[in-house]
Amino acid sequence: MSLPTDPSPWRLEWNEGLSVQIPEIDAEHQQFLRLIYELNEAIIGRMDVEEIKKRMQSLLDDAVKHFDHEEALFREWGYPDADGHAIKHAQAVQSLNEIMGKFERGGMDYEWIYAGLKVKEILIGHMLHEDMKYRDYCKATGILPSAG
Repeated sequence: MSLPTDPSPWRLEWNEGLSVQIPEIDAEHQQFLRLIYELNEAIIGRMDVEEIKKRMQSLLDDAVKHFDHEEALFREWGYPDADGHAIKHAQAVQSLNEIMGKFERGGMDYEWIYAGLKVKEILIGHMLHEDMKYRDYCKATGILPSAG
């Protein structure tokens, strides 16, 4: 199987469509993009397995910290779907831990590429679907100013 060698197609660029319009959360989401790219760069570049695991662990640690921060904000805001969103966070962390387990066990190159794509799917999908729900809640309740 031929593997891509140019990591640039794997780069994720920040754009306003990803913004929840909360600067501190947007900064954390931008960090996710950097960490996802760095993980995929390590996989595609066939870096040492220890470097790949280190990058995956960094991403996992960052996700847990970020999710805790979001959940604290939900309590502060009285966000009505805080419990449901926290469940989504727990599911994402469980999925990321399972992927980390695959890195721990080793595997074939294509399995690692799939795992890297799955990490991207989990975190970016969560940002695009779940996080936009609380952005909309914050706008509707005046926690965030309405655009324009």
